[in-house]
This record gives sequence, C-alpha cells and structure tokens, in this order.
Amino acid sequence: MTGELIKEVKHIQQCLVNKDMEGEEWEEKMEMVHKLEDVVTYLKDAMGRGIEF
Repeated sequence: MTGELIKEVKHIQQCLVNKDMEGEEWEEKMEMVHKLEDVVTYLKDAMGRGIEF
C-alpha cells in the first residue's frame, strides 16, 4: 500500500511540474513540489522500518 501512495504522490508532483505557471504562482507550485518530496521521503523511511500505510 505504501508503494502505491508513493507512486500517487510522484504522479501529483509530475502534474504540478508540468503545469505552466509564472511569478508567485510558480513559487507556490515549487513549494508544493518540495513538500510532496518530503512526504515521499517520509513514506520511504517508514516503509524501510516496516511501517505500512
């Protein structure tokens, strides 16, 4: 299940990256992308410790 969550978060990240934005919207988009990467890192760490979501 955790692996599927990681795939979904990565898909959302890719959708955000592909979205054309400028200025402040672009900065907010990049902040979201980085936060989603933190989520992926957390999920991978949890999976490595045997925790499934």
